[in-house]
Amino acid sequence: FYIIIIIRAIIGKYQPFINQLVIAIIFVLLLSLIIKQTDHYLARGLILVVFTSLFYKEWLFTSFAILLFLGMIVSTYYRKQKIKIIVNGCILGAIASLGSYYLSPLL
Repeated sequence: FYIIIIIRAIIGKYQPFINQLVIAIIFVLLLSLIIKQTDHYLARGLILVVFTSLFYKEWLFTSFAILLFLGMIVSTYYRKQKIKIIVNGCILGAIASLGSYYLSPLL
């Protein structure tokens, strides 16, 4: 799904949005070398919530995206994933989002 959103942004020529997503996924890959036990789906999900919400700037969309992400967290828990792995996934996504948000304008 992450790749589909990047491809859609490339077609629409939204370079800042593309930069944010690409930098964020690079952060996830690099930080995954340090943070071993994590849920990468949650990390990517949080990145998509952050940057699609910033892109659309619409409270209804943001609310819906947050609800979907909360649903991801709940379903990950019900898949018998350890709380530590869920929390690490959210932390990884938050760090990647923040890093990408501040680095992307430099490109």
